[in-house]
Amino acid sequence: MRHPRVANLQVRDVFSNALRLYRAEPVRVSVSALILLAPGLVMGVGTGAFIDRIQDETLSGKIVVAVIIAVIAGVIGTLGTVFYAGVLDELVGAVIRGQEPPALGPAIRALPLWRLIGADLVVTFIVGVASSVLIAPGFILLTMLSTVGPIVNIEHRKIFPSIKRAISLTFPHLWLTMMTIGLPLGIEFAADHYFLHLEGNAGLIVEFLVSVPLILTVGVLVGLTEVVLAYALLARDPDSSVAAMVASSLEQTSS
Repeated sequence: MRHPRVANLQVRDVFSNALRLYRAEPVRVSVSALILLAPGLVMGVGTGAFIDRIQDETLSGKIVVAVIIAVIAGVIGTLGTVFYAGVLDELVGAVIRGQEPPALGPAIRALPLWRLIGADLVVTFIVGVASSVLIAPGFILLTMLSTVGPIVNIEHRKIFPSIKRAISLTFPHLWLTMMTIGLPLGIEFAADHYFLHLEGNAGLIVEFLVSVPLILTVGVLVGLTEVVLAYALLARDPDSSVAAMVASSLEQTSS
């Protein structure tokens, strides 16, 4: 993957680069997705089974259950995704930078684990609170914060500066962010909502058999597009190391 392509802020380029990363490192991407995103799946299915037992035919009861489902879907959909995107950058970000991907041992040791975990929990809390008030703003906020994990890993920032950085990068390109991150997230959330609100038509085993492929497709695509979008947005900031990398690559290409 050539560096100049990283800076392209087009929906097609972001998705094609994400797919290119998947093809370059399919084992790392898929295994890490199952390890990091499957716990959220377990929580979602278990919570859905519990909610389905709630029997309340009143309008207010249905509204309460609907709100609970929406908030849980938002929290579960967020939990682990920030951390996963940060891990992905360490595992496959070298492909974007034109370098050899590190071995798993050094890659894991290089991860700012506690900052990624803290950032994931803070973003989950913020999005959960926002979603409990209004679902649409919560979803938009989640989309804007989608690059927090890669930013933590790329720029070695602390949690709240990374959150501020993510908002400042994505807000001027909100349409691009919604199309590249929001669209697959919406598909993922719709699936989560469906599985949380099953009415006994499918057993837990069937839900898992359907959800695991969902993780390996939509879940992986979300994580990879978060990484690619982070690089594309950082490339537009002259003070970023990514911008310096792109400029250096352009100089080498022209010489």
